[in-house]
Amino acid sequence: MSMIKGFHHLTAGVRHAQEDVDFYVKLLGQSLVKKTVLLDGDDPIYHLYYGNANGDPGTLVTSFPFRQRGVQARPGSGQVRVINYSVPRGSLEFWRSRFDSMNIRYDAHIVERFDERRQRFYHPCGIEFDLVETDLDKRPACVTGDISETYAVRGVHSITLSLREVVESVRFMSEAIGFRLVGQSGAYYRFETHTGGPGMVVEFLHEPDRMQGSSVYGEGTVHHVAFAVDNVDQQMELKEKFMGLGYIDTSESVNRNYFRSMYFKMPGGVIFEAATTDIGFAIDERPGHFGQEFQLPPWLADRKDELLARLEPISV
Repeated sequence: MSMIKGFHHLTAGVRHAQEDVDFYVKLLGQSLVKKTVLLDGDDPIYHLYYGNANGDPGTLVTSFPFRQRGVQARPGSGQVRVINYSVPRGSLEFWRSRFDSMNIRYDAHIVERFDERRQRFYHPCGIEFDLVETDLDKRPACVTGDISETYAVRGVHSITLSLREVVESVRFMSEAIGFRLVGQSGAYYRFETHTGGPGMVVEFLHEPDRMQGSSVYGEGTVHHVAFAVDNVDQQMELKEKFMGLGYIDTSESVNRNYFRSMYFKMPGGVIFEAATTDIGFAIDERPGHFGQEFQLPPWLADRKDELLARLEPISV
């Protein structure tokens, strides 16, 4: 059994902070779980966390709004291409109507893959999303005044990776991180971990002619995907396993305040992360009040007014 039980979060570089908040909170009904800053680099960039009201791992997508700094990333192979959200069966027509009313770009046709109906739509910065219909996701729904439980997002269903080659990456998924190859549909490969189902699915999309994308922090791409592990001991166990198999492109454990992160690259070039679940968001805000105030880690607390003054204002 893999130490990885599913997703922790995904992190994307987006455009403006306010349009990002509107996309996740107003459109999709998710909660703004945390407002803080990117802990890498010298210039302040927001780090915005969205998920269900509890901030549960596997429901989280986080954003770095990079228009303020003006850095554009290059979409391509070796990246997460699509973020897929779970919604109940029979709900896609509701969401298509909602996209129309809120001027959100989406594809004309609903598609079906692995016996699941999917609707492609787009973040204002161009990042691709799918809504995936399933009755298997029992996580708390992201319900709002105009989104009922019948239609509401449950969390991250899966991710779709764009890869120029797949053979080494297939081996990595099974040997290194314990995912099972459970199906193939044309250029798509489906992997599952733990019990399988929503929150535990990774797809490969084999795109041999797609140019390699960039790995920098910047607008317009998903920078990395984080899988949940229990603690630093499990991170180091994974690191030793990767090194023993020859996958030596791994980081040390890095303090991200709400969790610790260990980064590694899979053979196809996508940046993965093992994020711990032993700290959480309640260290600086009480449950039920997540995301209400701008928060900083202790080592930046004395710069709160300065950093906040250099960031664009946002409102929920």
